[in-house]
Amino acid sequence: MKEAEGIRVAIIGAGYMGSAHARVVSRIAAENPGLATLAYIVDVDQYRAKTTAARYGGKPLTSIRELPRKPADLAIIAVPTKHHLQAFTELIEKEVEAILVEKPMTLTLREAEKMLDTAKEAGIWVAVGHIERYNPALQSLRSILVKGRLGKPLTLTSRRVGPYAPRAGDTDVIYDLGIHEVDTALTLYSTIPENIKAYTLQSIVTNLNDYALTILGFPQGFASIEVNRLTPFKQRTLYLTTTKGVATLDYMKQTLTLYTEEEESHIRVKREEPLYVEDLDTILRLTSKKKPLVTIEQGFTAMLVCSAAIKSAQEKRDITLKDYEPYSRHEDTVKTALHELAENQQPETSPLNQTRHTSP
Repeated sequence: MKEAEGIRVAIIGAGYMGSAHARVVSRIAAENPGLATLAYIVDVDQYRAKTTAARYGGKPLTSIRELPRKPADLAIIAVPTKHHLQAFTELIEKEVEAILVEKPMTLTLREAEKMLDTAKEAGIWVAVGHIERYNPALQSLRSILVKGRLGKPLTLTSRRVGPYAPRAGDTDVIYDLGIHEVDTALTLYSTIPENIKAYTLQSIVTNLNDYALTILGFPQGFASIEVNRLTPFKQRTLYLTTTKGVATLDYMKQTLTLYTEEEESHIRVKREEPLYVEDLDTILRLTSKKKPLVTIEQGFTAMLVCSAAIKSAQEKRDITLKDYEPYSRHEDTVKTALHELAENQQPETSPLNQTRHTSP
């Protein structure tokens, strides 16, 4: 890494998410001189690579194979999910030492296992793009829980629905949308569910599951997660009942309201684009040699729970996670993830210090 350039970033994929990452990294570079440089934009569509590079910076290429050895300090994988593992492997062959891979890590749990093993063997720094971890409203809710203001979580009800987006047509809705809420549940409960039950509807807009209702049974309490790509409007909401009250959260509006016996409190945080917070936090952590906020172990654990939910729907039965064969193979990975979650890390760029509490 050259000092004047800061962290050199290569973005793999210039579609919807890749171009968004390019825009955000370009903003980070402009606002923080010397922190980061957009070095490469790689996309199989030459026109898309060139137009994205012309707008945000970086050298356009049409394949990872065209990259030189050690082309960047950080590569962001934003290609279709079915190509994640291949892109990951090719980047390691190019001796890239840090990778941010969009969620879900891979198309299947088996591929996620291969990615996990490959990362460990190569000894590289890997972050997983669970973007809602960087949502100021969710950051505030978790901080409030940790401080004990709401007591312990009892039940979580979340709804993440919207119209079909063709870019996600290769991915089961549980992996595509459900994994956001699974990760949130793991984060808020700081443990894994004991039992998992899922109901799905499939082959409506894709040949995969397009609707899912997943119930996660935790040691104390449960989470109910509804996701679909059928609803003509987007909705991203969470309703948390605890031992001391209730919290309602809107991911898109970044609003959080608490209800207790004493008061109704509206929690206001400084609004910021979660993707910007994610990329900036990733670059800052890499610069200071800290581990990612969302490690590959955490990303894998969310994949594991989603995989069990898909199996539950397929076999029309409850899945006891600790009896689920993939869990037994990766129990140490899950323990590592839970230890990291218990640390209650916040992004380096968390706006929590700007939180204000108001009551009517």
